[in-house]
Amino acid sequence: MSRFDPRPSFEAAIARLHFIDVITTLGQEASGTYIVTVPEETEAEKWLRPALAYIQAIQHVSDIEEAVDGVKPQAAYDAALLTADGIYSGHTGARCALYLTEAGHDDLRHPSVRLADGIIDVGLDPELVVQAAAEMGRDITADEAKLLISMPWRHRRLALLSPRPVPESHDLHLLALEAEAAAKVVEDLRKAEKDEKKNKTPKRIVPDVRPLDELHGYGEAKNWGLELARDIDDWRRGDIAWSDVDNGVLLSGPPGCGKTTYAAALAKTLDAHFVSGSYSAWLGTGDGHQGNLIIAMRAAFDEARLHAPSVILIDEIDNFVQRGSIGDGRADEWTRGVVNALLECMDGALEREGVVVVGATNDASGIDTALRRAGRLDRHIGIKLPDREARLAILAQHLDVGEDFALDLFGRHTEGMSGADLERLARDARRNARRDRCKLKHQHVARAFPRRTRRSDDDIRHIAAHEIGHAVVAAVLGARVHEVFVQREYDPAVSAQVAGAAVVQTRETRRDYQWHLDRVAHILGGMAAEQMVYGAHTDGVIVDLSEATNMLTYVLSTVGMGESLGSDGHRDPAALVNARQFDPRLRQRVEDILQEQAVRARDILERNRSAFHELAERLAARCRLDGEEVHAVVDGFAQPQLSLAI
Repeated sequence: MSRFDPRPSFEAAIARLHFIDVITTLGQEASGTYIVTVPEETEAEKWLRPALAYIQAIQHVSDIEEAVDGVKPQAAYDAALLTADGIYSGHTGARCALYLTEAGHDDLRHPSVRLADGIIDVGLDPELVVQAAAEMGRDITADEAKLLISMPWRHRRLALLSPRPVPESHDLHLLALEAEAAAKVVEDLRKAEKDEKKNKTPKRIVPDVRPLDELHGYGEAKNWGLELARDIDDWRRGDIAWSDVDNGVLLSGPPGCGKTTYAAALAKTLDAHFVSGSYSAWLGTGDGHQGNLIIAMRAAFDEARLHAPSVILIDEIDNFVQRGSIGDGRADEWTRGVVNALLECMDGALEREGVVVVGATNDASGIDTALRRAGRLDRHIGIKLPDREARLAILAQHLDVGEDFALDLFGRHTEGMSGADLERLARDARRNARRDRCKLKHQHVARAFPRRTRRSDDDIRHIAAHEIGHAVVAAVLGARVHEVFVQREYDPAVSAQVAGAAVVQTRETRRDYQWHLDRVAHILGGMAAEQMVYGAHTDGVIVDLSEATNMLTYVLSTVGMGESLGSDGHRDPAALVNARQFDPRLRQRVEDILQEQAVRARDILERNRSAFHELAERLAARCRLDGEEVHAVVDGFAQPQLSLAI
């Protein structure tokens, strides 16, 4: 019964009328324990409340009669639901206890059911259903009542409330049953498939890719992997313990630089099983709950242990951020639980024996510091975009050509391309050859390069001003400028490109505090030039600011040129970021010096404004200046001018 509608429901009316029939059959003097089974088309819970209401009504009359006779009232009936405890529970001292349940319910198998004095099977009576419908304000026939009896109680309720004729509602009920049955079949199949997938033991998989010794452009990461292969061989022979194996590495680098490719190649080199996972992949295995993520993550590590030796790649590991860094209580609690679970998976040499963990990220600065402690991902290797030699080697590999297929002429055109970009280029070139139905030729490679877009004159002048800013400040402070250039064109499809650069060699002298300040000043010279010419700087200074910030952090916290001589020996950018994060005084000191050197760079440019504008105009027009020309202009404008006045 709804608390907003005092009228009983149709099902409650049906239950009450049938329960009255049960009590009438038993009689007022009945005693013992009985089980009342209601039809499968209804639910025992729907009958309990009407039953208790009727028992209370007849008990009230009995109490009055017994009180008049001077007899202490005793409850005649009580009703309860039959549960998994059988008839052992639910007694209240009434002479007759009635336990309600559905026909065929599992609770009827309880041993105590044998002790009941009887089982009363209730079948719905069409006449009582007609009477219940009348109480609800609707007149139906006995035949219509039979149709309603055949429906589940939810359908029956809707049919009575509907203005449609009962036979029409019955037809719709049959269609609904078919749809519900079909949906259940689909859901059961999905559940069975999910359970099978969950319980299925994955096979051992060694990636069918090129091993590390055939890859190019990985530098230190490649060397580390080849050394690891030797250690794994020693471990397999029993010459060393797993604790002596360098079994964790953090790879960072721009998108497309090949971090995932590296992890698969490492597994191939080690002849190891390969497991790949990530924060988002593990989270997506369920309905987005933290528990689903943790279960999937643990399953990945279990798989890796089962097939050891193995390599497990944790992509997007920067999603496992520093605990306590988010600032929102609930979000921090979520993060803490996830990171703690990952730490549990990674901890312990014995528990993780034979499992090499590779973490991959575009930015390692925000990763929880505990993940990078000894025994976990304590080695950090940056993977940069490949240099010219590596780019051409990667391209040749993907083109499947030998040394006789000269690729040197494409060196400049591949500048700024990642391994993924080069793979796409080779794929397009091979497609061009297939379309022409001939062997691969240089023209197919040339046609595969994306159409390059010419920068606008305004963009070129802006880049020229930025790069000349670097060059002038560096030259004034005694550094050697080798060349300055601007790229007239760019490829919109390439992930990272060099717009321009000032190639500078710093003074060969003692690298003392002043040396580092001079270098920071010339690094900030590009930003200072933009501010001087345009009144503000653009987001293109992000690399300069990052380099200058980390350099000052290194100077102040690592080499003892700040307030303290204490040093942890940190050099990599992620460790320097953490040093600032946990030392507010260091962070503020770095900020103060950055501001000072930015002002210093601006002052140098203001004093050499004429030289700056002359060089910026030349670079914008020609897009490349020799270092000697830069120094000649700076020195020339710095010479005292003779007055021509008479």
